[in-house]
Amino acid sequence: MKFRDASLFSTLLVLASASNAAKSTTYSYLGNPDSPNVTATPVSCAQGACSPSIALVGGGYDVGEAFRWMIARAGIKPGSGGRFVIIRATGTDAYNPYIYSRLGQVDATSPRGYEMVGGIDLGLSSVETLVISSRAMAEDPLVLKVVGRANAIFIAGGDQADYYNYWQSTSLNSLIQKAVAAGIPVGGTSAGTAMLGQYAFAALNGSIETPGALANPFDRAVTIDPLNTSSKKFVQNGPFLNVASLGKTITDSHFNTRDRLGRLFSFMARIGNGCAGGVVNAGDVVGMGIDEETALLISGAPGATRAELVANPYNAENTTSLYTAQNSAYFVKYTGAPSQCLAGKPLVDNSGIQVYRLSAQPSKPSPYPAAPQYSFKASAYFNTASWTSQTVQTYADGSSLNGPYYYGAANGMVVGNGVR
Repeated sequence: MKFRDASLFSTLLVLASASNAAKSTTYSYLGNPDSPNVTATPVSCAQGACSPSIALVGGGYDVGEAFRWMIARAGIKPGSGGRFVIIRATGTDAYNPYIYSRLGQVDATSPRGYEMVGGIDLGLSSVETLVISSRAMAEDPLVLKVVGRANAIFIAGGDQADYYNYWQSTSLNSLIQKAVAAGIPVGGTSAGTAMLGQYAFAALNGSIETPGALANPFDRAVTIDPLNTSSKKFVQNGPFLNVASLGKTITDSHFNTRDRLGRLFSFMARIGNGCAGGVVNAGDVVGMGIDEETALLISGAPGATRAELVANPYNAENTTSLYTAQNSAYFVKYTGAPSQCLAGKPLVDNSGIQVYRLSAQPSKPSPYPAAPQYSFKASAYFNTASWTSQTVQTYADGSSLNGPYYYGAANGMVVGNGVR
């Protein structure tokens, strides 16, 4: 159950949508979502001000430590109670038993015997899943009740085009924005991760990979929310979410297994003012790419934001010969506008794309935490608030921050002497 989309609903309720009786909202839960004793409050709030807590998961098998971080950031602990809510447009309730579980419990659906999250022992009173597959459902009173009282919100993988088509500019969208502002942890994986930056690859005309994106940054598949220069399907003029610590940022997932560095270059170029329709200074756009079985944890107020790394153990299946390190996250910026960014022409940049690589354990297959709690938090981190003050080093646990490396683009390919 690598992507948590193949289990039966554990406690399934199919409820008629109040706004459209022909539609229905699927809702399931484990635990007691109506517990009257939930007292958890986000740890990032002080003196009436809250900063965001955002988990960007790179896809593939889930990283238990990312969910435990979200639970802790929500202020959930034994005795406090807390509601962890999963939202998605397709799929099942497979996250419910994965999160609402005991510490040390093995996930029998994992061929590698990875651990479950252990949410019961960490203080959760419930885990709830909503499958929200229409705009009517995004206005359903049940959906708004469940999301509105959530202590943590996680957007599952799937197709981000569904999320934009069904959720954008709805009451559900507004509630997620309200949760971010209130310091409630919000996370996502794969398509869910794509939703969380100020800019996003919306996939409204299908997906695209590095060769196509570099060969023509204006390919019809390059739909970047909220630029709306390649599609007329948008119903909003701003981003899906405004997360202060992810301003001017676009995220991408499955980075190593699908070789997406080049497509991130293209997406960033489109956002910058070096391309027609770009709206941000080219040198201010930030790209974050996250490997599978890896997560970036973003916390802190603007000006003091850190990106920390959590990951599963080394898995040779999750890397390619193009990448020298697995379980990594990549931070990307242009040093200036690309020299060519035109419709129907390849993207051209003369080695002016700066990349840092944050790696959990680039060379050590061990040690890891004692089985079965395999996922771990790395010591290395990236200071997203100040790119000029990075400390490039290898830490005692084998994690590292490397760079800056410099790349370019030409003839539909990534070029340069940077080391991936």
